[in-house]
Amino acid sequence: MSEKNKGGRPPIILTNEQIAQVEALGAVLSIEQIADYFGIGKTTFYAIMERQPEVSERYKIGKAKAIESVAQGLLQ
Repeated sequence: MSEKNKGGRPPIILTNEQIAQVEALGAVLSIEQIADYFGIGKTTFYAIMERQPEVSERYKIGKAKAIESVAQGLLQ
């Protein structure tokens, strides 16, 4: 059964603004926490990441920025 058929609800699509928020939030929050921020379940957020690859990319960019920031702090 596809996600669209579950309960007859259309799939959730994140807006460009929300996708930008994913990048910022990805630097400090887990996927579960980001899903909570948007008021959805973790499984739904993973489904969004599959449907909208740009969401997954922005999350990864946010995490990478956080790691870079920590690494720079350690080097100084």
